[in-house]
Amino acid sequence: LKFLMLDKALVGGIAFVGGIDNLKFHMLDPRIISGIIGGQDAGVLLAEVIASHTSIEKLYVWNTDLIGKDNVEQWGKSLLKNKKLTYLGLDGVTDEIREQLRDATKDRSLKIDIV
Repeated sequence: LKFLMLDKALVGGIAFVGGIDNLKFHMLDPRIISGIIGGQDAGVLLAEVIASHTSIEKLYVWNTDLIGKDNVEQWGKSLLKNKKLTYLGLDGVTDEIREQLRDATKDRSLKIDIV
């Protein structure tokens, strides 16, 4: 599964991702995000799924508003709880957001590369 369509059915889509046990790679791209549900609100839902997901190793979030100043703390907590993710590729977020996530995960037992 390469892309997850984020639209009015976002909650169902995120639940779908949470139920896939062998998903290793996930990419979110603005071409498939419709903006019907507010980005950072939707980002919190995604962060909650990521917190307990047991197979995603790489997550790419490109030019979306799923991660930002209003939910970066939630993302940091979710990344700490996740035991598998080793790479979080962020494009379109500020360096400050990246640094906040790096700081939040600095004591994580499995290191995560946040770029």
